[in-house]
Amino acid sequence: MSKRPDTLLLVDDEVDLVRGLARALEHALSIRVLTAGSGHEALGILEREAVALVVSDISMPEMDGMALLTRILEADPSQTVILMTAYGTIDVAVSAMKAGAWDFIQKPFAPDDLVRLVNRGMERHRLLRENRELTAKLAQHSGPAIVGKSQAMIRTLDTLGMLGQSDVTVLIRGETGTGKDLAARTIHESSKRKGKPFVTVNCPALPEGLLESELFGHKKGAFTNADKEKVGLFDEADGGTLFLDEIGDLSPSLQTKLLRVLQNREVHPLGAPSSHTIDVRILAATNQGLEAKLKDGSFRADLFYRLNVASVVMPSLREIPEDIPLLVEHFLFKAAKEMGQAPKKLSPALMAAVTSRQWPGNIRELENTLTGWAALTRGELIDLCELPSRQGDASSEFDPFFVPYLEQKEQIIERFTRDYIHRLLSETGGNIALSARKSAIKRQSLQKIIQRYGIDATFYRK
Repeated sequence: MSKRPDTLLLVDDEVDLVRGLARALEHALSIRVLTAGSGHEALGILEREAVALVVSDISMPEMDGMALLTRILEADPSQTVILMTAYGTIDVAVSAMKAGAWDFIQKPFAPDDLVRLVNRGMERHRLLRENRELTAKLAQHSGPAIVGKSQAMIRTLDTLGMLGQSDVTVLIRGETGTGKDLAARTIHESSKRKGKPFVTVNCPALPEGLLESELFGHKKGAFTNADKEKVGLFDEADGGTLFLDEIGDLSPSLQTKLLRVLQNREVHPLGAPSSHTIDVRILAATNQGLEAKLKDGSFRADLFYRLNVASVVMPSLREIPEDIPLLVEHFLFKAAKEMGQAPKKLSPALMAAVTSRQWPGNIRELENTLTGWAALTRGELIDLCELPSRQGDASSEFDPFFVPYLEQKEQIIERFTRDYIHRLLSETGGNIALSARKSAIKRQSLQKIIQRYGIDATFYRK
């Protein structure tokens, strides 16, 4: 059974114009186009039909495009709406965008311009849909929301799911801000220990003496000021999972004691006469190169091998640039929910700057930046001109004109090429010969492009 194409709703009281645009869009984009001659008719269609994108004229009798926009977003704040007008002043465009329109096009326009704009709007709809599907899929397992549709992230999610089916110790590796804590929670929620405690320990956050007491617990009088017994985190996690974050910062003394726990599955509280057994799964994470620590002797080799029974590496944001638009939508929706606001969106210029920027703090930095922008902007459109201009404010880094022309050009070409090749291979099921014919690229040249960007064509084979 073939998949039903996405549906566009075209709204305008000029009947001949609507018919012509509908034919052009159906032919160019292979989409289903519904038409309405008024705002009231459009609302009726939206009640009956699942519509991916609405394109509406602003100047219409009875209910104009701005009033229609308001009614549409009241019913579905995530609906993508493009407005058309013959009165395309800057003021009208700004008002439409602030009211929640996704984009704006001025009449008269070339059909190709509308085709490109609608294609981008449909892509936004697909991103939102994929985000919802991914979140719903994870929610079925009560796990945290790890968002991504790139090849690297899909493979990572598959690996986390497989690790959840076993009970082995796992070492989660990756740069700061790549979501190692979410990976640990995903493994836990996919495992037979789901519903049992999930306890997190940030190893460098506590001094060595206090961390030992936190991990293993102590008896009353075990040391000065130990005026009552304390249950350790290993015991709190009994039956569940203990996540040791930034394990590379553990002191040599605590490394030795942790090794004993892993070997014997026993803990010995400070001041206790004996050890007792525990049933805890250990997950550990690090952003450091533990192999270098093994060489200089600052990390025990036997502990490393006990922790590294299975390993997963969380990809950096540099490795999954195609996921940035999806992450932007996800984090802005999350921020809106937390703040009790309607979801906000980035202007096309700001989105381009965000997707081309290097994010040294990875996904965590991206999320924190977007949350701050959502809190600091009044309207529903976040643009460069809306961001604070205090000296040293991060927003200055996002002006695309601060990036040298050749660098910006190279980044845009790379993003386009990666996206094009991924879509091409997806459509052809990874068939290189067919991909070469469809793209009009010589087979050898296509293979070189695929190799240059490290794309695995076999991933798409059906």
